[in-house]
Amino acid sequence: MYRGTTPTFVLNLEGSVNLTDAHNVYATFYQKGTTITKTGDDIEIHPTQVEVYFTQEESLKFKTGAIQIQVNWTYSNGSRSCTDITSVTVDRNLVGEVLK
Repeated sequence: MYRGTTPTFVLNLEGSVNLTDAHNVYATFYQKGTTITKTGDDIEIHPTQVEVYFTQEESLKFKTGAIQIQVNWTYSNGSRSCTDITSVTVDRNLVGEVLK
């Protein structure tokens, strides 16, 4: 991911998960000092996939280096599951501001 861009993260889940059965789904992006969690209308849910869109402002919140990503979800009976934590690299952008 490049800082200042508007990436769509496609997070694929393995196993017998069907996220359309989940009550709530949360996609969290973390880097020391910065956490962004997307849920509800901020993400698109498929049976084994979550799509997450970032704005320019959101991608600029992260510094260059690795960010960690994890998906958590709950079911209506109160149970909760999550993915392993994965990471992606944030690269610098020569224009480090929001472009109109």
